[in-house]
Amino acid sequence: VPKDSCSSFYISAPNVTREVVRREPSSNSTDWTNITWVNVTTNETLYLRPVYSLAMDNVKYRKVQWNAPERSSGYGSNNQTTIMGRCTVGGLCDEQTQDLFDLELRTPATYEGASIDTYKMGWNFGFNEYDDRDWRSQRLLQGRDYNDRGYDLDSNYGVIECVPKDGCDLSFNMTPESPVESYTVKKNGIQLDDGQKVDARYYGEVLMTPFGQNCSPPSKSLSGGAIAGIVIACLLSVAAVGAIGLAWYKRRQIQSSKEEGEEDQMRESLL
Repeated sequence: VPKDSCSSFYISAPNVTREVVRREPSSNSTDWTNITWVNVTTNETLYLRPVYSLAMDNVKYRKVQWNAPERSSGYGSNNQTTIMGRCTVGGLCDEQTQDLFDLELRTPATYEGASIDTYKMGWNFGFNEYDDRDWRSQRLLQGRDYNDRGYDLDSNYGVIECVPKDGCDLSFNMTPESPVESYTVKKNGIQLDDGQKVDARYYGEVLMTPFGQNCSPPSKSLSGGAIAGIVIACLLSVAAVGAIGLAWYKRRQIQSSKEEGEEDQMRESLL
């Protein structure tokens, strides 16, 4: 391929069925202690599980066991596309609705084993808050989709994808324990700030990199709306207390006036 080009690799699996003869209990069998077996011919989908790896210019972009075609349960996929090389948002994505996500990470030269298990390298990319969305929106991209066969030491890995244009609502998240020597996240070719440690609720602490300019990771401090709500509530409480105090004061004045009038009448009668 041309040097420093943006390239893609596409793989698909045909939906192939085959006739299979299986031994099954006869429909006339009612006594499971004395079953009559018969040969039944059925059509079954041929499922494939090839393992393949893709690299370009010493950067590994995918290393997976691919399950194809997609099952009725949603597991697996009918095809996969892997983007590799040097890509730009204008050359690869729809600039009106998409941004270019570019992840580069390097593994250490030495580790406790000969390679790094996939489950120890935890990262995902998705929406910061997903209460009003499907829970899978929090993981639009995740590490095991690109590597489920382990990471080689002293190696470069990359992921390039077009993602929704949602700015600060999206973030890249990596577990602090992930054994990486270094990693960078770019948006439309611009490197973003290093991740900051935040509490990701169910996932514990993560190193979060907001996917936008001048974005801050969500903090535990109150938002402007929450502060405004508290201030309004306090003002309403003060107003309510003031109204109750004023009503009590007026009632005491009326009661005092009545008592003074009664005392004057008593004095007149005594005189």
